[in-house]
Amino acid sequence: MKMKFVIIPFIFIAMTLFIASTFAQKSEGVHFLAELSGKSVGTKLSTNATGNAIFTVTEDGNEMSYTVNTMKINHVTDVVLEYSTGGHANNVALLRLGSQHGATGPINGLLVRGNITSSSLVGPLKGKQILDLAKDMLDGNIYLRVSTIKFQLGMIGKINPAD
Repeated sequence: MKMKFVIIPFIFIAMTLFIASTFAQKSEGVHFLAELSGKSVGTKLSTNATGNAIFTVTEDGNEMSYTVNTMKINHVTDVVLEYSTGGHANNVALLRLGSQHGATGPINGLLVRGNITSSSLVGPLKGKQILDLAKDMLDGNIYLRVSTIKFQLGMIGKINPAD
């Protein structure tokens, strides 16, 4: 019985060290990509809007930079990272909030750019580190949602490791 309690922490520590060493080996940082489609709004309506995003974990693992580009989109309100394993989605990082910046006009290019730090994380990742967010991206549990006034669910793209 005692063996099970020893193995579980060991596995967690081993996984954490593996992820940290993977990030440390790439001096340019680890990259993640998301492709956004207006056909993923979750309703019978669709839009021709598209987009993409790139996320890069800094060499020291303390920050993650991001750039989100969109085409044929109008009145963007929010840009949010969400955690979901197939059920209810929870916000984990708010990249742009309409309540702070207002809705945008037509966008054909750069929508938002910035950095995520541990203090930026909310919801289930509040109090966690950027490497925890990166692990959830590696596991396929993080999505990018771009909401507009017309489409509250917004364009959604799963974030995947770059090749």
